[in-house]
Amino acid sequence: MMSSQNSRNNSLQQTRPDTKPDAGFLSAPTLAALLLIFVLGTAAIYHATDSFRVVSTEDGRRLAIAEHPRQIPEAAVSYANGQQLQLSQALHSDSRVAIVTFIYTRCNTICSILGTELQQMQGHLQQRGLQQQLRLLSISFDDSDGPAELSAYAKRMQANPKEWQFMRVNNAVQRQALLDSFGIVVVPAPLGEFQHNAAFHVVTPDGKLARIFDYDEPDAALEYAAALSQQQTPLAQKQHTTAHQAAL
Repeated sequence: MMSSQNSRNNSLQQTRPDTKPDAGFLSAPTLAALLLIFVLGTAAIYHATDSFRVVSTEDGRRLAIAEHPRQIPEAAVSYANGQQLQLSQALHSDSRVAIVTFIYTRCNTICSILGTELQQMQGHLQQRGLQQQLRLLSISFDDSDGPAELSAYAKRMQANPKEWQFMRVNNAVQRQALLDSFGIVVVPAPLGEFQHNAAFHVVTPDGKLARIFDYDEPDAALEYAAALSQQQTPLAQKQHTTAHQAAL
């Protein structure tokens, strides 16, 4: 009798459906929630990286400038020879594409690296006969850099004044606005020095920041500037040639 009862119980256990949930199974609502989180996260990353093309805010800013060149703000400037004028006038009257860098003459760190690259770039301008299309322009952000300091620095860099000029921004407010537009961050350091970032900035004669290259990309900056210079109007090229001949 007991054996028959046990057999009946075993039979019921074998035929009864197993209602215990599988530990590795996710319910449909859980899967839907996870999928929604994935989609929203991917969309947020897509938006933040500009369609996955950038990985930082600075990359995004540079990409935006490359696609839509920005007009740089106006500023009163002084060349190393003491000539004072507006930056827009300095760019337009020269009519060449400018490779712009920001420096201060007492800098012994990144400016030295930048100076070496610019010396080589000046040599490439001469070797390739690009003096009529391109020029180098170094702008000091140090208020203590006057014409004498800029001239001494230019001499130390062996800069040819027809191809590589130096200037300073006279007004502190305009100076900061200009630095901001180029993405240059300057932090005061001990002993009256500064910590700052550096790059090559390609600027058109009409005052637009067209492209930014890291300071270890001088060749790329030069090639881009040379290509951009070919887009100048014949009138602009003629104006610079006439001005250059008059200066000789």
